[in-house]
Amino acid sequence: MTEPVRDGGANHIAGEETEDEAVRPDGPGPALPPPSAVESLVSSLLEAGPEVAEHVVRAAQELLLAAQVIVDAAERAVQEQQSVRDQARGTDDDSEDGAATVHHLDLAE
Repeated sequence: MTEPVRDGGANHIAGEETEDEAVRPDGPGPALPPPSAVESLVSSLLEAGPEVAEHVVRAAQELLLAAQVIVDAAERAVQEQQSVRDQARGTDDDSEDGAATVHHLDLAE
């Protein structure tokens, strides 16, 4: 009776992985892909501590508030332009209801 070969001796074919190599966690294996930018950011925030994370969240809130102010100002500007245009149409328009006249374009011309 002989002992089974455990080190991949005679039964080991070049380029093949034995069961021991496949199970061994320190052996060569597929590498993990590099972390994405978001994963790196979250990892850095967790390592930095809660004060830094709180600061970043507050900064993000301030950026959102600034964006909201810009959107509100643009909305007001559009409303002002519409009211000026409507006032100008009211004095220059000859139609009874003041609505814009739509003409059919004849493509045969």
